[in-house]
Amino acid sequence: MLKPTRADKILIACLFAANLALFSGIDYTRTAGDWVVIEVSQKEVKRLPLKVNQLVHVEGPLGETEVQIQDGKARILKSPCSRKLCIKSGYIHYADRIAACLPNRVVVRILGSTYRGIDAVVS
Repeated sequence: MLKPTRADKILIACLFAANLALFSGIDYTRTAGDWVVIEVSQKEVKRLPLKVNQLVHVEGPLGETEVQIQDGKARILKSPCSRKLCIKSGYIHYADRIAACLPNRVVVRILGSTYRGIDAVVS
């Protein structure tokens, strides 16, 4: 068996550090959001600043959904859907992030000053 050289050890250390940085959850592309856009059935019904604390009520096909904007974050607070997954998803505050109540066709989207575009297309 060959003994690792000094260069091998440096390469292994660099690869380990790069792996740690990639999988530690650090996302350098996150940008702060500026606006909350609420859509019902793919139509924008409200566009609000993320910095103003407020409760917003929108009407979907199943009933009323309540969206909370607080301390630069937004979340779906109440919804008439049965499984309440939209409520359990919690707060969103980075640009290009969404929270959605699919049964009630309500989507809450955060927009920033820069738009990164589409991440992926699924057919």
